[in-house]
Parts: sequence; C-alpha cells; structure tokens
Amino acid sequence: MTGSPISDYGYPTPYGMKTPRIRTSVAGLGVATIVLLALDAAMAALAAGFLVWRHSLLSDFLNDPASVDPTSLDDSDAAARDTMGWFTLFTLATIVLFICWFWAARTNAEAYTPNRGTLHPGWSIGGWFIPVAGLILPCIVARDTYRGTMLGRQGRPAGGGQITGWWWAAYVAFWISGLAASGENGQLQNDAPVNRVSDTQSAVTAGIVALTVGVAAALLAIAYVATITKEQKARNRAGAWYGGPGMPAQAPYGLAYGYGIPGYPMPGQAPGPGGYPMPGYPMPSQPPAPPTQESWAVPGPMPPTQDRIPIAETQTADVQDIEPPKEPGDWLTPPS
Repeated sequence: MTGSPISDYGYPTPYGMKTPRIRTSVAGLGVATIVLLALDAAMAALAAGFLVWRHSLLSDFLNDPASVDPTSLDDSDAAARDTMGWFTLFTLATIVLFICWFWAARTNAEAYTPNRGTLHPGWSIGGWFIPVAGLILPCIVARDTYRGTMLGRQGRPAGGGQITGWWWAAYVAFWISGLAASGENGQLQNDAPVNRVSDTQSAVTAGIVALTVGVAAALLAIAYVATITKEQKARNRAGAWYGGPGMPAQAPYGLAYGYGIPGYPMPGQAPGPGGYPMPGYPMPSQPPAPPTQESWAVPGPMPPTQDRIPIAETQTADVQDIEPPKEPGDWLTPPS
C-alpha cells in the first residue's frame, strides 16, 4: 500500500526507470465479461420470477390449502432450483473472467498514469480473497482503474467515477442480501411442521430481494466494464500511455503534484497564460529575491563601493579568539 516505508510504490520513481507497459488489450476480455454478466442478470431475473410464482402459490395455500395443487408447488420449486443452479455456474465463470479483465485493466491504467494509484495493481487479484476486506479493497482498485484510465483525457472526469460507486454499492448489497437469504433457508431445516409454510414464504421473499439486487449489480458491472474497456481501447489506438506517441510532453515520472513542464496542465489544475513553473522558479505572485553576495558575480551593474564588504573581511570578522579561563577554579582539572 502507499506509504509503506519498505515499498517504493507510491513514491517518486527514479527518472529513466522503466514504466509499466500495456499488458494486454482488454477488448476481448471486456466483451466476454459483459456477455457472462448479462447471462448472470438473465438467470437471476428468471430465478426471481420463479420465486415470485412460488411465493404466490404459498400465499394461496396459507389462505386456502385446497385451492393449490401440490404439483404446482413442486414445479415452482424445481424451476427455481434449476435456474439457481445455472445462475451459480455462470457466476463462477464470471468471477474468473472478471478478475482477469480487472487485472489487465488496472495494469493498463498504471501504464497510462504511473504511480498515481492508491493500491498496487497486484491487489486487483489478491484483494478479492481477503475476508471482510474483500468488500473494500477491490473497490479501491476499481477507483484507481477508473482514475488512471480517465486521467488526462479531454472531457473525461478525473475522479473515481459515479458508476464505480453505484456498482460497488449494489455488489455489497447483493452479498449482504444473499447471506440473509441463506440464513432464512438454513432455518427451514429445524422448523416445526406447523411453521414450515410461513417460514418457506419468508425465505422465498429474501431470495427474491437478493436476486433483484443481483440483477442491478450485474447491470451496473456491465456499465463499468463497458466504460473502462471503451476508453482503454481508445487510448491504446491513440498511443496515449505514459511516454507514448499520443501523449503530450510530460513531467518526469513520479514527480510530485504541483510541478511540471511550463504549459502542461497537471491533474486538477487549469492551464494559465504562462504555463506552470518548474521547481526553483518564483511563482507569479512572488516578488523577485533581493541580490546577494553571490549574485554580484553575475554581469550587471555593481552596487556602490561603500556598500561592498570584502568577503575575506566578513569571514575574519566573525572569528574571535577564545580567552582561556584565568581562575584555577575554572579549569576542568586542577593544574599540576
């Protein structure tokens, strides 16, 4: 992480050091990920529909048991269970492919704007597998990916992107609601027969909510993947990575914010009439520094003779002889 004293990530990289390269085009991975996410959304919506059917049958059964055919209850249960099985398979495939795309996109973003992220690109893989922190770290990586992809692009926001926040909020809500639905289903194993129908209806309701949130999370993930993939494809075509042919003159790699090449806007700044000063030059609002002794060597009018002090006199005037102590008590050790 940034700020670690034993890691050079987040600190200015020595000038001339190799910058990250474009790992791979995210076009193919992005399309495949979008297709799988669309299948996830479709399966979740279909499973939610079967659960709504089952919920309706259970409500009718609670009101009038004779009005519901037991075969219909079994059919709705089987349809929802089979659809959830396909949803699980598609979700596992999506996880693998999405992490591959996520790593490639984050690495490419590092090549566009090096050393600007909060977390190292390796967290795009490892961050998913840490308990509890797996609900936070990938979001930070997703924000870094969005920022690195959009930074320096005309007409593109330089922040973390609203689509990133909305997608991750829906993703976290899906996991929380999924855990709640799993807990409801687990309680059915120990339910008394008299409460089995009402508790099953509660579990079906929790499943409908979780799957509905899952559809929203999948659709927002599609929007995020499509946005990043489209912009990175455009940057790769234009050669708009660090030091690439499609990038303007840039400050040295890893240079801190606030400095840069005159005329080249740094992140978060608007170009002024005179560009941006290099380190060591006075800002436009600062008056020039008064002349010093060293500046007299520069060709130009010399100050009046009476104002000039020879350097040798200045140096010797500051040197004073130290008078030794006169009283015996002032010595560190008595004289012999």
